[in-house]
Amino acid sequence: MYRLFILAFLLVGCGSLNFRTAPLIMDNCQYQNRSGVEFKLNQLESNFTQYPHIYLSQSRASRHLPMSYAGLKGKLTGQTFERDYPKETFWRSTNIFEKASMYDDGYDDLYISAKQKEERDRKAKFVVKEAVLETCQIVYISIDSLAKDSDNSSLIKFNDLSIIN
Repeated sequence: MYRLFILAFLLVGCGSLNFRTAPLIMDNCQYQNRSGVEFKLNQLESNFTQYPHIYLSQSRASRHLPMSYAGLKGKLTGQTFERDYPKETFWRSTNIFEKASMYDDGYDDLYISAKQKEERDRKAKFVVKEAVLETCQIVYISIDSLAKDSDNSSLIKFNDLSIIN
């Protein structure tokens, strides 16, 4: 019985670490002394419960920041992170039924339009800017994955967030 309890605790406890609902805290934050573009989290519309463009730092499920953060200020740290996801093709498909229904472009652009290529590339890349809130919590704000200038702060202008300075 004791072993079963420990096994259950390890399975549930370790799994729950991947789905935390609060951002990490930055050590030695000193928010007032930090430089960087400052923003404020706007009040969300009544049909939204989470900020759609702001993600928690340690969640594998990319959980969004809840609306309880409305009114908080934050500053961009200047770090931008880009994640490329592999494009799935006929040869990488998991089973024969998917292989029969997938269109294989072979990683070349000979048989897709420019619009199709843009949509494919947008789905294959995820770009975020790191930010620290005035509570010293670390969050990530998504930006346009195809933007040429990822340092441009105007890329993070959304209805749920306002640039202060």
